[in-house]
Amino acid sequence: MTNDLEMSLAAELAAAARHAPRPADDLLARVEEGHRRRRRHGAAGFAAAAAVVLLTAGAPFVIDAARGTPAATPPAVATTKAPVQEADPTYPPIEKVWPDAVHVVPARLPNGRPFRPEVFLDDHTVLVRTERDGHADKMDGLWAYDVEARTARLLVPVTPPPKTVGTASFVLADRDRLYWWTVRKQERKRIVDIWTAPRAGGTQRRLTTFEGVPGYGGIDLEIVGDKAVWTLWGKGGVFEMPLSGGKPRLLPGTSGYTLIGWPWAATPRYDHKQRINKQVIFGDLLNIETGKRSKAPVEPFASCGISWCVKDGTLVGRDGRTRDLPGMPDIFPPAFDRFLTLTQSGKGAELRGQVLYELATGRGADLGLRPTKKGMPTATLDYRARGLFWYGRDGKQVIVNLGAIR
Repeated sequence: MTNDLEMSLAAELAAAARHAPRPADDLLARVEEGHRRRRRHGAAGFAAAAAVVLLTAGAPFVIDAARGTPAATPPAVATTKAPVQEADPTYPPIEKVWPDAVHVVPARLPNGRPFRPEVFLDDHTVLVRTERDGHADKMDGLWAYDVEARTARLLVPVTPPPKTVGTASFVLADRDRLYWWTVRKQERKRIVDIWTAPRAGGTQRRLTTFEGVPGYGGIDLEIVGDKAVWTLWGKGGVFEMPLSGGKPRLLPGTSGYTLIGWPWAATPRYDHKQRINKQVIFGDLLNIETGKRSKAPVEPFASCGISWCVKDGTLVGRDGRTRDLPGMPDIFPPAFDRFLTLTQSGKGAELRGQVLYELATGRGADLGLRPTKKGMPTATLDYRARGLFWYGRDGKQVIVNLGAIR
C-alpha cells in the first residue's frame, strides 16, 4: 500500500470512527483493487481463457485457467500488453451543479468555536453542534447557523449526564423539537438516555432511559410521528416508545434487524468478526409497516440500501437493474436512498478525487478534494444523514442540502 493510500485510509476511518457500520480495515485497498478490476475492459474474459504459466523444476507447466487442467500442448511463453487504464469521467464542481443546495462557509462560528452541521432547519438555517475541548462525546451546545448571513444563535446549552461515554452520531429535528441521545456508564452497564429540547430553543429534558449493549452502547434513532424509534448497536431489533413517555417495546418481527430509514430495517449489519467477503451488508430488507421482506440481488461482498446495492464499481437495483459507476463507492449504503460518494482515479489508477453521485439521474458533482503530499482527503456520506452532507475543504466547510437537490 502506498503512502497516499495509507493516508486516505486513515482519513476515512477517522471520519467514520463514530458511525456504524464501521468501514473495513482494507477499505482503500479494496477501492484500489476495484478500480483495477473495473478498468480491464474485457481483460477478465481474456484471462479466463488464457493459459497460466508456472515454472516447475525450471520447465514451463501450463494450466488452462478456464478448466484448471493441464493444456494438451504447452504453448510458447508470451507476454501480453497490459490494457490501457482509462481515467474515470470528470464532473463539474459541486457548486456549479447544485448552486442552490451547496453552501461554503467558515469552519468556525462567529465566536471562534468549531462546529459540526447536523440538519437543515430551513433552506438557509442549519442546526449545528459545538463540543467541549473538541471532544466528540462532549456536546455542549446546539445552535442555529445562518449559512447566508454567517450568524449563529445558541438554541440549547447541552449538559451531558455524569460518566457520559458516547453522544448521538446525529441530532434530529421534527416540526417542534430536537432529539439526541447519550450513553453513560453505570457500574458494568451502559445506559442510554434520549433527550429532547424545543426546536425554537430552550432547556433539554430526558425523554426516556434504558439499558444499552455493553461494548457498543449507542443507538440509531428516528422520530416517526408521535413516537421515538431506534435500534441498539450490536444487538439489532427495532424498538418504539411514545414521545409522551412509556415503556419501550420491540416491534414484532424485527429481532436482529437494524433500522435504516423508516419503515425500512435490514440485516446483517457490518460485523468485523465475520469475514468481510462473505457479507452483503443490509442485504435482507424488511418493511416494518407491511411485513414485506426481500433478499439482496447481489452476492458478497456488497452493501445495500432501500432501493440499491453497490458491489465493487457496480450499482445494482433491488429489481435487478445494473449500471457501472464512474468511480468506486465506499462501504456505506446510499444516503437518502439517492446519493453515493465515489472515489475516482485517473490514468494508471492513481487516486484523483471524489464526486457526489445521484443514483436515479446519473448526475455527478466534483467535491474539489485532491491528493496532496500528505495523502488523499476524503468525505464520508453516512446513510443515516438526515438530508445533509458536509465535508472540510481548504480550511472551510462545504454543507450540502440533499433535500434541496431536485
